[in-house]
Amino acid sequence: MNPRKATANISPEEILTLVNAMKSFGRFLPPDASCLSPLGEELLEAGIRKVLKPEFVAVHQRPPASYSGYPFIVEVGIAYGGEVPKEDNKITLLRFANKIPLLFDEASDVSWKVVNSLDWRRYNVTMDMPVAVITHLCSTKIPYKTVGKEYIADRPEIEREILCGLREVARRLSAFISRRRSVEMERRRLNIFLKYLPKLASFSTSLAGKKEEPDINPLLRKVSRLAVVDEG
Repeated sequence: MNPRKATANISPEEILTLVNAMKSFGRFLPPDASCLSPLGEELLEAGIRKVLKPEFVAVHQRPPASYSGYPFIVEVGIAYGGEVPKEDNKITLLRFANKIPLLFDEASDVSWKVVNSLDWRRYNVTMDMPVAVITHLCSTKIPYKTVGKEYIADRPEIEREILCGLREVARRLSAFISRRRSVEMERRRLNIFLKYLPKLASFSTSLAGKKEEPDINPLLRKVSRLAVVDEG
């Protein structure tokens, strides 16, 4: 396009080309977030630990983004176990907007749309597990759908940021669950050795016609590969 061309003479095709080029341009500066007041990862994690007392918690703050010219920051947390309420065949969702809890119309909120769209089986999570997702949207203008200000509209930019944040914390939860399962398998394996090795040692001693049984402790230490679970 000719940069000197008058705007009145730009054709619809040229406008479409310009819009697509701007969407694909990845070097725009992020919006100024100095006017926003997010919770911060440290404070969000402390709040989750205090209220839910979970076995595991992970939080993630997304970089500043914008929709329709309004800057916003998305913060996402996930909690597992402890005092996390176990709901019927669904994940517990706690929503906040500019540090204010949103208590009603959960099913209409963009956060619930994102939580529902995620394939939780890929993250070792089933619907009967005590899992809670916490979302916080901080913005100069929250896009509420109604005057009651109870749920947030599904703007594509906000939906994308919530999804990216949720995937990040879900990956950390998946790693925790995998490690814990590995430890449980190793414990069961070690218990089998603890149960049968003394009997094998006693039987072998009798069979060999000896009086003193062999020391099985070095063998137990060798077969034990217990890992330490990171409690998050």
